[in-house]
Amino acid sequence: MRSFATILGIGLLLGAAASAQSAGAPSQTAQSTPSAPVPWSSPNGSEPELEVATIKPSDPTQCCARTFYRMGRRFRTTNTNLKYLIQYAWNLQAKQVTGGPPWMDADRFDVTGEIDGDGVPNQSQWKVALQGLLTERFKLQLHHEKQEMAAFALVVAKGGPKLTPGDGNMAHQFMSFTGGVTEKMRGMGVNASIGDFIGQLQRIVMDRPIVDQTGLTGVYNISFAFTREEPGAVGMAQLPDSAAPNLFEALEDQLGLKLVSVKAPVDVIVVDHAEAPAEN
Repeated sequence: MRSFATILGIGLLLGAAASAQSAGAPSQTAQSTPSAPVPWSSPNGSEPELEVATIKPSDPTQCCARTFYRMGRRFRTTNTNLKYLIQYAWNLQAKQVTGGPPWMDADRFDVTGEIDGDGVPNQSQWKVALQGLLTERFKLQLHHEKQEMAAFALVVAKGGPKLTPGDGNMAHQFMSFTGGVTEKMRGMGVNASIGDFIGQLQRIVMDRPIVDQTGLTGVYNISFAFTREEPGAVGMAQLPDSAAPNLFEALEDQLGLKLVSVKAPVDVIVVDHAEAPAEN
């Protein structure tokens, strides 16, 4: 069975590849090149919203591989609990979401939706739209706190960053990781900010939050590979000579970045209230 990270990566990569089609670009032929995807725009100047959306309990017979998929303005996830949806929407690691009812990280839901408007939403716009949907359908009430906890700081390694600048077309933007634990994992991004990179890395790979201390403010095309280890043992395993390097080595050698253990104040969302949504 494919790991969740593999399914997530496939979904995002397919979505990125298909974004030109969903934005109305012509199909690619041997004689023509598809137009660049067009950035999302609102018909009335409002914030992005998932206007057409359904949320229903996941089929227990299909448990428990989670999928997460975006294509153009369409979104779909299966077997996903509310806590993980909050993590994605607010760009957080699991330890940065506290409170809430017991079912928040146990009950699984299938969510589908489409953002109204034209063109292709970027990462930030997707998160805003999902925040609105979760707040409305789950009757979320939450507040933010700063809490000090064990974390990693992402810093620029000695010798400087080894990142390729993106072209800035935010309609063609993604950050994904593919590969399961003990497997070779690939991180791939197009026009990804350091915040996008950190959000995916801490949510999928790490057991603690990551704080950005790089000072890098651009968007980048990212490609690197490493052996994925258990979240609580990253960098500790003795890997075979034939294996890809561990995460710490890969970050420094391939991207010119470094993770440093720290205790730091991090943003935490405290869920004060949530209700299971009515099926629709």
